[in-house]
Amino acid sequence: MVRYPSQSIRSQLTLMTVCLLLVLAALSYWSAHLYGNRAARLSYDRLMAGAALQVAESIGIQDGEVISDLPQSAFETLSLAPDDRVFYAITTADGDHITGYEGLPQLNPSSGKVRRLDGRSELSPQFFDAYYSNEPVRFVVVKRVLNDVGITLEVQIQIGQTQRASNALSADISWRVLQFVAFFSVLALVLILFGIWMLLRPLNQLNIALSERSHVDLSPLDLQVPQEVEPLLKTINHFMEQLATTLDRLKRFTGEAAHQIRTPLAGLKSQAQNALEEHDPQLRELQLKRVVECSDLLSGTVRQMLNQAKLTYRFQSELFNSVRLDSLIKEVCRDVAVAALRSDVEVVYLSAVEICVDGDEFALKQMIQNILENAIKYSPSGGVVEVDLVATAAPKGKVSAVLQVSDSGPGIPEDERSHVFKQFYRSPNNKRPGSGLGLSIAREVAEHHRAILELKDNQPHGLMVEICFEGRLVK
Repeated sequence: MVRYPSQSIRSQLTLMTVCLLLVLAALSYWSAHLYGNRAARLSYDRLMAGAALQVAESIGIQDGEVISDLPQSAFETLSLAPDDRVFYAITTADGDHITGYEGLPQLNPSSGKVRRLDGRSELSPQFFDAYYSNEPVRFVVVKRVLNDVGITLEVQIQIGQTQRASNALSADISWRVLQFVAFFSVLALVLILFGIWMLLRPLNQLNIALSERSHVDLSPLDLQVPQEVEPLLKTINHFMEQLATTLDRLKRFTGEAAHQIRTPLAGLKSQAQNALEEHDPQLRELQLKRVVECSDLLSGTVRQMLNQAKLTYRFQSELFNSVRLDSLIKEVCRDVAVAALRSDVEVVYLSAVEICVDGDEFALKQMIQNILENAIKYSPSGGVVEVDLVATAAPKGKVSAVLQVSDSGPGIPEDERSHVFKQFYRSPNNKRPGSGLGLSIAREVAEHHRAILELKDNQPHGLMVEICFEGRLVK
């Protein structure tokens, strides 16, 4: 599977910020451009409307004729835009030309492009755009009714101006807004990049703290980090704590294992050398039997150590599955039955309940096997090892599955029961060979499954190992 280089959080945040600022800048410039066009057009529309109203006020009727004395001030306001050209015309309602330019574009109210400056009907200027003299021109139309003795006449004043100055003003407004938006965007980008750097600084400090550590330093990290990074720091500290615990356990186990293996190896070598030098056949046979015993002890110790190492790995890597506890117990009883019969010990399974538990089947099997092998080993000839599985009610519709393994051996004194779960522990009064790992492994498996393992007295004598699981009945 090809793995592509991943992008950093900094680059992704920067890219998102730049894209967002570009979108906001484009929207701001577009809005400012619309506003600039509207503001420029409104300004020049008011100038033209003022000029048209002044012209309309100067028109009258004298002796039945329309008289217009065009005021100079009306056109002086329009001359403020020196690059623009101005056109005007005064006509009657019937279209008769009175003065001004002939052939100007006419107002078409049905075109939908006519705009009024205000809501008044009388002398209300109306604006429209049209092409005249090969360039776009903005026109204003004002109508006025002239009254005289026996005469009523409606005249129309039309003034047009090219849009060079208006377009220049709109472009100037847009350019200034664009400068402001660009400055604001750059300033915002700098501030956001600084904020991103400040936010990602704890991650960089965490990276530096980890990279500068010695490979044997597994102490917890003590850093001030934001709340969002705190779960990551806790996870790292928890992982290092687990790793430190595993390494300490491995170191302790390795040292104790080396000592435990060295002792039977030394005894094995000594007995073998003695057998080689011994001339008495009976003594040689006895020494060879001791060699076999030492070999069996060494083999058992190595087997238990390998099982414990495998269990330690499974505790960290394997998930729990549903396990039929009653079927697993029966299977282990069948596996140890032959060895028990050789020792003249009977293994009896008493239960008839069917219970499932969540756990690791391999680990549970090792635990049950170690407990049964211990019970068989310490039972006297002709003894019986009883195995029972009891179900008792528990909250939330579940049951407590209690496994009881009882033997008729010498038992374990009360003051030694807290020590027998230690690795390689051997009671000073115990003369039987063993590795001292069986009950230690059983306790580890029980704790991993959140089960309770207890040692109790069996009646009339012997030991009862009781393990309480949380399980459920098989339907």
